[in-house]
Amino acid sequence: MTDAIFPANGSRRSIADRLRIDAYLTRLEWHLEGSLRGGERKAVIKGLREELVADPHETGAALRELGAPRILAARYADEGTLRPLWSIGIVTAGAALLVYWALFFAFTGGMLAAVESAAPARAESSFLFIPVQAFASADTLGVGWTGGWAWLVVPTLVILVAFLAGARIWRAFRRH
Repeated sequence: MTDAIFPANGSRRSIADRLRIDAYLTRLEWHLEGSLRGGERKAVIKGLREELVADPHETGAALRELGAPRILAARYADEGTLRPLWSIGIVTAGAALLVYWALFFAFTGGMLAAVESAAPARAESSFLFIPVQAFASADTLGVGWTGGWAWLVVPTLVILVAFLAGARIWRAFRRH
């Protein structure tokens, strides 16, 4: 690892330059994921990292010479081979789950605000098949939801659909 950061020719990159190189190579690897296998992709990234660290030019100029990561990845790509983007699928699934939970808690918060303004009151509703209750009286305020099949199935479906769409799973089933 030290040899990659401080090559034998003595050139050193600042932390900011190393972070710029890492950010560029991460974006490049995401674009390469759709066209190269893991071993090939890692070899390309490792070779480029070594070249960039050893390059005597200023980091910004060296990265500009390489061009946009998407365009550089297209040059490395196998002709016509498109692979699923697994890491993008994971990120998409995580983001979708966060959005789901944010919407769920906003829904329950809205129900709680509605019953609080009309206390004493009680309200029952459902959010994507999950029963939600909110209640308020002079000295209590609360919200609750019950478990059941929907408590696990709905978030699992949100994660699964987002993962499959983000990963572009249909690429795995194409015939060449």
